[in-house]
Amino acid sequence: MTRLLAALAAALVVVAGAAVVVPVQAAAPGRASAAAAYVETSIVIGTSARGRPIRAFYRGDEGAPHVLLVLGQMHGDEKDGIATARWIRDHVHPRPGTGVWVVPTMNPDGNARGTRTNGRGVDLNRNWPTSGWSGAHRGTRYWGGRRPASEPETRAMMAFLSQVRPDYIASIHQPLRAIGRGGHGRWERRLARFLHLPRRHLGVGNPAGTDSPTLTAWYDTTHGQDGAAVTVEYGARTTHRYRTRVAGRGIARAARVR
Repeated sequence: MTRLLAALAAALVVVAGAAVVVPVQAAAPGRASAAAAYVETSIVIGTSARGRPIRAFYRGDEGAPHVLLVLGQMHGDEKDGIATARWIRDHVHPRPGTGVWVVPTMNPDGNARGTRTNGRGVDLNRNWPTSGWSGAHRGTRYWGGRRPASEPETRAMMAFLSQVRPDYIASIHQPLRAIGRGGHGRWERRLARFLHLPRRHLGVGNPAGTDSPTLTAWYDTTHGQDGAAVTVEYGARTTHRYRTRVAGRGIARAARVR
């Protein structure tokens, strides 16, 4: 059983202590084949600190061997990536053998309040359990929490990513206007080309020699043998066309699912 089929096999699973409902919808007309059926699936991967659901959507072949995951928002005051994620969810029909997971936001509390942090004042992109985690800066926009992975949003995403193990992750942020430079040259270069963004190092101030306490660093250090996670930073302001069609198509093309 492939890793994606395993993720879809149960109608009810438990992630980070929350029930996760997996309703599998009817296959899209004309996309089913003897090898793999096209499916559209939505799940709740967990809940926020204030009890809001964190939703994920899948489009593509059941058991696809090549999978992209797009996270539209981690910081609640960085809104434009949600539009990209929803555009991909609604308009990208992955080619045979591929699939796309879309998480519009993993911080519904911050999104509702318009704050960078979650409902408990934690910067979720400083909360991941890596060697560079720090509980410093409490009371600021950059507090990493009481302990590594202290937040339910972080734990939900950790469990979900460990379950589906995508080949490519695009984690969308603002406003630094860059593709994070790391160890994924081809994936980064394709993103830079199709999204019209430069590549450069995006640090978070962790001590030298440690891994940043971010989603991308955690995935690369934990599941790097399975896939590549890259931070995508839009500018402070984007046009509607850019954050929907341009970025949506660009990410899908860069991941070679379209």
